[in-house]
Amino acid sequence: MKVITHKQMKLAIEHLAGLLKKDGASQTLTVQEWLDAAQFRPAQFPSSLAALEILGLLGFGDEMVQPETLG
Repeated sequence: MKVITHKQMKLAIEHLAGLLKKDGASQTLTVQEWLDAAQFRPAQFPSSLAALEILGLLGFGDEMVQPETLG
């Protein structure tokens, strides 16, 4: 079993935010809310769907993601 550090989690969320921005997303939602939206319309999330699924499986569904803050 591997422990995920806070820094690694933060980097993963930042990377996901960049992927969501690339997909045209701009709202601040939790990982689970983004995952729900992406599973309903997967064609709108070609870059971020896999990352959303992985973070959801790792238990980060309650983490907030804000795509528009990245630059």
